[in-house]
Amino acid sequence: MYSTPETDMTFDKYDEMRLHMAKLFSASIIDFDIPMRIAIPLDNAGIRRIGDLVKLTRKDLLKVRRLGGKGADEVGKILDRFGLSLGMAVE
Repeated sequence: MYSTPETDMTFDKYDEMRLHMAKLFSASIIDFDIPMRIAIPLDNAGIRRIGDLVKLTRKDLLKVRRLGGKGADEVGKILDRFGLSLGMAVE
């Protein structure tokens, strides 16, 4: 008379990774403890999310006003701590 709902027992480990990366890319740059001397120029350039930041190359970062080579190096190190890098393809 009553049927039990079928549960989907399939698990795709790649979906979990994709969800994790989507969450990382949508995070604010402030959440990554980026120093204000770097965060303010990024914000002024319209870069507010990690997804926006990782799309850029080092060359693009150097074009951001008031962000020099030292700041670009620091951004690279911060991203590296989270397994991210500049120039990533964001889906």
